[in-house]
Amino acid sequence: MIAVSPKLKSVATCFALLFLLTASSASAQVFSSTIRITSYSAPSHISNPLTGFSINFTLSGYQTGSLGAGVATVRFYLSDTPSGSNQVYPLGLKYVGLSTGSGQFGPFYAPSGTITATLSQADMDTATVALLENIVTGCQPQNWYILGYYSGAGGSLAYSSSSIGDWHQSDQFFMGGALSPSVIQPGGTTNLSFTLYRQCPSAYSPSSVGLYLADANYQLLSYIGSVSTPGYSGVTTLQPTGITFSPYIPVGTYYIVLIADDDGVVTEVNENNNVGALMLNITSSARLSQGHGEARLETEVPLSGDATSLVRGLKPGASDAYLHER
Repeated sequence: MIAVSPKLKSVATCFALLFLLTASSASAQVFSSTIRITSYSAPSHISNPLTGFSINFTLSGYQTGSLGAGVATVRFYLSDTPSGSNQVYPLGLKYVGLSTGSGQFGPFYAPSGTITATLSQADMDTATVALLENIVTGCQPQNWYILGYYSGAGGSLAYSSSSIGDWHQSDQFFMGGALSPSVIQPGGTTNLSFTLYRQCPSAYSPSSVGLYLADANYQLLSYIGSVSTPGYSGVTTLQPTGITFSPYIPVGTYYIVLIADDDGVVTEVNENNNVGALMLNITSSARLSQGHGEARLETEVPLSGDATSLVRGLKPGASDAYLHER
């Protein structure tokens, strides 16, 4: 079951209290009721509840009273227990019209046959949406209970167990990056930053992002260094870090190439989104004043061949004509 923050858990506790208050309020409007949920089913697996799903149920019995007695309200909740005794998150409700009674105060009878309630994100509280988003974007499905609660006098609770979410395979991809300035002269320094997202690592193996210098055709020229990444899911961010180039580097257009998992230790569902690049122009001092802008990260960079094989000849690498020092 998903770990819930103290803030969300306190909200869930409030929902449980509102659950009881709603039932008390509804029962105060109805003098008597024998209505019960007699059958109840929710989907056994829901990939994404936020896109909508349906619940089927039947009611039996009748209720008598004045205002509101001709309508039965069934409310739906998500909970980690079948009784709703712990975490309770509202999913929505369904108003069910009862058959007209013989008098002004009823009895009003439950309809025969199956009743369907269709729930969607628009029906849900913000805390419920946040919880479901966390589950849906997680790495594996989770088991929860979907409760149905008739909130008339006496109340009637039903539940159905559902698996929510899907298995997600491991993947790493860059969410952004920058190089500033993007125009320097030989011997100059530029600052690199990037953000890498690690989704659902299968083996939880630490890896690294390799940093390389490439020419204008994305041919790797030199190994710059690496940034270690942990083996668990999450984000790795490199804050702006200076890279100083040799004063003998030829002027021209280059790329700083970033290769996630450049050692190939993580098995990923998509190995084609591991490379990003940022353009760097090395120019003479006479043209340096033409621009000091920031280069943004490009993705789906067309390196020729397998990235893991390409980098083996460059690592660990020694100082060369491109970089000032290791």
